[in-house]
Amino acid sequence: MIKKILIFTLVAITINAQTNLIHHQISATILPNESFIKVTDVITIPEAQVKDGMKFKLHNALVVEENKFIQKFDKTVNAKDIGMDIDDTNSENGLMLNVYEINVTTDRSGDLILELNFSGKIESPIKQSEENYARGFSESPGIIWEKGVYLAGSTYWVPSFDDGLVTFNLTTTAPLDWRTVSVGKRTLDEKKENVHIDTWDSSTPQEEVFLIAAPFHEYTYSMGAVDAMAFLRTPDEGLANKYLETTAQYMEMYRKLVGPYPYTKFALVENFWETGYGMPSFTLLGEKIIRFPFILHSSYPHELLHNWWGNSVYIGFEKGNWCEGITAYMADHLIKEQRNQAEEYRRATLQKYTNYVNPENDFPLNKFLSRKDEASESIGYGKSSMFFHMLRRKVGDELFVKGFQKFNRDNKFKRASFDDIRTAFEEVTEKDLKWFFDQWINRIGAPEIVLENVKIKNVRDFNNVSFTLKQIQNDDVYYLDVPVTLVTENGTHTEIFEMNDKEVKYNFSFKEKPYKILIDAQFDLFRKLDPMETPPTFTELYGADETLIVLPLNNNKLYKSFAAEWSKGKEDKFTIKNEDEVNELPSDKAIILLG
Repeated sequence: MIKKILIFTLVAITINAQTNLIHHQISATILPNESFIKVTDVITIPEAQVKDGMKFKLHNALVVEENKFIQKFDKTVNAKDIGMDIDDTNSENGLMLNVYEINVTTDRSGDLILELNFSGKIESPIKQSEENYARGFSESPGIIWEKGVYLAGSTYWVPSFDDGLVTFNLTTTAPLDWRTVSVGKRTLDEKKENVHIDTWDSSTPQEEVFLIAAPFHEYTYSMGAVDAMAFLRTPDEGLANKYLETTAQYMEMYRKLVGPYPYTKFALVENFWETGYGMPSFTLLGEKIIRFPFILHSSYPHELLHNWWGNSVYIGFEKGNWCEGITAYMADHLIKEQRNQAEEYRRATLQKYTNYVNPENDFPLNKFLSRKDEASESIGYGKSSMFFHMLRRKVGDELFVKGFQKFNRDNKFKRASFDDIRTAFEEVTEKDLKWFFDQWINRIGAPEIVLENVKIKNVRDFNNVSFTLKQIQNDDVYYLDVPVTLVTENGTHTEIFEMNDKEVKYNFSFKEKPYKILIDAQFDLFRKLDPMETPPTFTELYGADETLIVLPLNNNKLYKSFAAEWSKGKEDKFTIKNEDEVNELPSDKAIILLG
């Protein structure tokens, strides 16, 4: 039986600090079959951060021996994820933390160096969270297992002092056939006395310390200063090469679009359960996910782009998560645009918002933290990506690219907000964009536009088309640039009309005979859609406040069972009736006709 041993020593010395960040010099030994880890962490705390009563949190399975420098509080606390996806994963999995206070003498000076030695078992179960049920993903705050190791900021496997950024150097001793992955550059990779030892160095500021390990098969492709890597659980050179080639393709595209890649590698890492995580310099995807052919040109470039947005320019969550919207726009939307499918993508985005978001669950973008359900996804991903699409149309493609390049340069390895994006764009465009950002970032809701009073009048061989646009939402007016398309006998003509009132009359003239007038035909505006603009979809059923399910008389037992499963957990939103009980279909509910 392995005993948990932890020795703590406190040393205070004065050095010339090169950084104001806490630095961790970590040496870890993992024993996967025993779910066991032993760690030495030499922590350098810059003088500017040293103060009496400093506290740190640590996984409660890792016990600190008492000494005169450390005081352990009697009560444990619930863990909160300090990484990018802020959620209650740790609380759901029962992860508790011990809290310690460091007593710093008043007569000391210089940086504080702590050498902390600890060991213990980390084996939080893998569970499926409710918000990830539809995506098939499961979660764990941290686990050491015979199939693999997943340790992150959510594990609190290294002392956490606050929500600040850190730098670190991680040397891991693992079984001989195992390899580890972490942030940064690998500086040591050797086999010695039946163990494998490697070192990952992260000299750039990071939000958390990762340790991923398994008996990986490694593949590498050099792209000059950056390596594309793949760590697979079973050997598959063909699959690895697909990912390495795709990495090189999208790396070059985003380098030109945004700026230099911020790390020295990007690695595909195959996880031992289904995940879709994007970490700094690598992505952790499940074994089924990486083998879906569409992932190479959908989720994979999305995770790669996160290394610019979210994993090097960090999110200042107190002012909202801007990262998911711009990543969705520059990855998912851009790829659809390259395939002439962007219009359909935007329509689907608007349709989800229309179906899922209502006054009860709506919130402004500056309050979005992470995806919790369909409504929060429709706002934090959908509304946000449409905001960036409208910003692009307002400033033009060239300035849109320059604006984000400047934002990236100015905020690399810092926490940033929508305000920082606005500042960058105001500098490159030399325009005041505060009203535009305030309208879409700080307000809830969406405009609803209707077309009325369309008239055609022939004057001296010209066809004068007049029409009225109205905003019918209960909220105040939105200032919009509305694309209006006129279909004529010789083709189409599109003009942009400024709409700064709830009701505005417009007109334009053409020699050609007009056939049809279309408002925002390519779905370039963020707005609520009219039901006539989209076909019926399941999102209407998922988002409806009330749904009537009508059962057929034949095979009633089978369909009744189906209806019960469909409405499980949301019975208050569903009414189930046999067809002979319904004389007329209601107009104020979603309807499912079975059979």
